[in-house]
Amino acid sequence: MKISRRTFLKTTVGAILASGLRPLSLLHALPEPKGQVREFRFSASPATVNLGLGRDFLAWTYNGQVPGPEIRVREGDIIRVVLKNFLPEDTTIHWHGVPVPNAMDGVPDVTQRAVAPGEIFIYEFEAQPAGSFIYHSHVNYQLDQGLYGALIIEPSHQKPLYDREYTLVLEDWVMRDGGGTAPTQRRPPMGMMGGMMRRRGGSSMPAGPLLEPLYDGYAVNGSVYPEIAPLEVGKGERVKLRILNASSATIYDLSLAGHPLRITHADGNPVRPVEIDMLRIGMGERYDVEFVANNPGSWLLTAREGGFGEGMLRVPVMYRGVTRKDPVSPVFHRGLRFVTYWDLQAHYPPDTSPLEPPKRLYPQTLSGGMHSPFWTINGQVYPNVEPLVVREDERVRIAYFNRSMMPHPMHLHGHFFKVVNPSLPQERWIWKDTIIVEPMQRLDIEFHADNPGNWFHHCHNLYHMEAGMANVVVYQP
Repeated sequence: MKISRRTFLKTTVGAILASGLRPLSLLHALPEPKGQVREFRFSASPATVNLGLGRDFLAWTYNGQVPGPEIRVREGDIIRVVLKNFLPEDTTIHWHGVPVPNAMDGVPDVTQRAVAPGEIFIYEFEAQPAGSFIYHSHVNYQLDQGLYGALIIEPSHQKPLYDREYTLVLEDWVMRDGGGTAPTQRRPPMGMMGGMMRRRGGSSMPAGPLLEPLYDGYAVNGSVYPEIAPLEVGKGERVKLRILNASSATIYDLSLAGHPLRITHADGNPVRPVEIDMLRIGMGERYDVEFVANNPGSWLLTAREGGFGEGMLRVPVMYRGVTRKDPVSPVFHRGLRFVTYWDLQAHYPPDTSPLEPPKRLYPQTLSGGMHSPFWTINGQVYPNVEPLVVREDERVRIAYFNRSMMPHPMHLHGHFFKVVNPSLPQERWIWKDTIIVEPMQRLDIEFHADNPGNWFHHCHNLYHMEAGMANVVVYQP
């Protein structure tokens, strides 16, 4: 149903005044909607949650649940989210991967003033392109406390080529106390980082940025195994899985026992299908995969055991009519098929035009984590960083050099980029917005500067970002 801007403002302001919340001044600046308006009302507030295993703890939530409500719309719809802040501190919502107008991007002090306790903010933007996306807070450690959810934009005309679909939001949790900024056990310090402690609020807290916590729960859609509801499938069905990694600090290597997976989309963008046995997915990345249910039984989609227990993430897949209750786990071995970014190719006609040099090149050296609590880009700690200055319509290349012993999933707001490799054929590229730069790796990306504004660019390991691994792309007139 379409409604006029005048009617919307009248009813929304009335609701705001009735709630006792203070509207932000940006309310008058909303554009006149062009497509069907899909309105969602979110309350950010503390709530007691239970992910399973009988553990209740306090989290920060959208509408009292983790993950937050799934937003599912069609391409071309107008998404309108009315955010009410009932938290004890400022908050925002960032629409991860969606190239929204700059004022709607949800980064405090970069694209908007943060929404203070007792205030309301209205996010409004067109739902495009189609794909699997994430929304989450971009304030402090709130992502690690539960403020995230799935945003699914379905194609406007294309009919689904699959029989069944599931959205899987991957989450890492400290279930003892809610994680985030709560006092909790954290990773042993590296190098000379230890000993920098002080007292705050009756608890020991690091003098610098927080270290990553010791996670004791890996959840999918708000439940930990064995409390996760099985994914029910029927024999012969083609099943689509939208896998969204909303975790703060965990990369997963996933495999489905008894079935190969077929990658069809990377960060929402279609790729030429590739069959794999194992999928590596970093924080902020999204992959759509499919499998054919041709092996009846009870199986597990499982993360390979990593250095910090990521193998605790398990999702049961159950065929209808199968009564077996002990699902089979995948076996991880060297012969499993997996892909790198170079093995994927955009599902578009190849560009055969000559490859011209980009207008700007920005080397970005990623380092830190050994003798300092900070993580840096070119030795600089956000916000004391040099901007990446661009002009509209330029092609810009960013060259990452990871000089640390940790992988960094790098994310650029407001744009998709090509993952490029000069040694490969020109058409061998994919569109993404988040990529893992592995330790001691060089990796290049290119983007078209077609969305003016100031855009955040950062590592999507929450604890690296909060420790300084970020800067800003700034459009210059």
